[in-house]
Amino acid sequence: MQGVILHGGQGTRLRPLTHTGPKQLIKIAGKPVSQWVLEQLRDSGIHDIIIILGDNNPNKVVEYYGDGSSFGVNITYVYQGKARGLADAVYKVKDLITDDKFLVYLGDNIVPYDRFPSFLSFKGSASILLAKVDNPNRFGVAVIKDGKVVKLVEKPKEKISDLALVGVYAFTKEIFDVIENLKPSWRGELEITDAIQGLIDRGREVDYRIIDGWWKDTGTPKDILEANSFLLDRYAERKIEGEVRESSIDGRVVIEEGALVENSTIRGPAFIGKGSKIVNSYIGPFTSIGDNCEVKNSEIEYSVILDNVKVDGVSMMDSLIGNNSNVVKGKRWVKLIIGENSRVEI
Repeated sequence: MQGVILHGGQGTRLRPLTHTGPKQLIKIAGKPVSQWVLEQLRDSGIHDIIIILGDNNPNKVVEYYGDGSSFGVNITYVYQGKARGLADAVYKVKDLITDDKFLVYLGDNIVPYDRFPSFLSFKGSASILLAKVDNPNRFGVAVIKDGKVVKLVEKPKEKISDLALVGVYAFTKEIFDVIENLKPSWRGELEITDAIQGLIDRGREVDYRIIDGWWKDTGTPKDILEANSFLLDRYAERKIEGEVRESSIDGRVVIEEGALVENSTIRGPAFIGKGSKIVNSYIGPFTSIGDNCEVKNSEIEYSVILDNVKVDGVSMMDSLIGNNSNVVKGKRWVKLIIGENSRVEI
């Protein structure tokens, strides 16, 4: 079975963090968002992965995942180039799909769903995952009547359904025939909702599953923090591989190999990456510290700190700090969103 991970988009709502690379590589709970997706597919028995690359520094994606062997999968890369919509991205894999059915997963979504084999056993031409939402005008939605999907609308102005598409789809090859005849939407893109609607208009059956509980499109800083919190709460287990000196480690805390925690308190769920140093500091719940970071004389809660960041003398919460940044000399709680290669003095 083949899985397709969409890794494009400009990540405009996450700038400046995405000026230098794709949003799907932002680490939450110790892993890039798209790695959570990839491992979810792998653990469901899908090992043949196609990653569709966008035009926002795609080489970073290839450098990180390689041929997939270190992640237990086989990866093929396809370049979409300039984004022309999700349906256009799906069409790029037409010549690579060898099975009758294949799965498509947006690489910036976190969907805690582990029944992909049953999801792929649908009858008809497609299957979609749905979730009830309070703000359907933000999403593509599906109208269900008598147990069947009868209509899909992208970001409806009026409330016609509270069932949003959560970014996981399964198709037969017939979807490619529909996409070939699609016309661009008002946004100038080939919409996946229009493609699925095209199947319905042909009289084809579109199956669906409704998921319960939490799911997240990690498109904004707030979404990143919430996804980090959810994943730490759900998956973090106490694992101390680094060195701990005269410190208090409370609850489900991951301290990776090569990390040092000295004269500090860490309260889980929390994650400390490889080679990082936490000295004279407090790391509170739902915080992820990336690799090779240095945190001194600071307090951090409910935040995501990416790789190679230095924090000294700062108290912060609800913050997202980009790679290779420095945040120094502060005494008050602050809320920050800082892109890569930045320096902030407070």
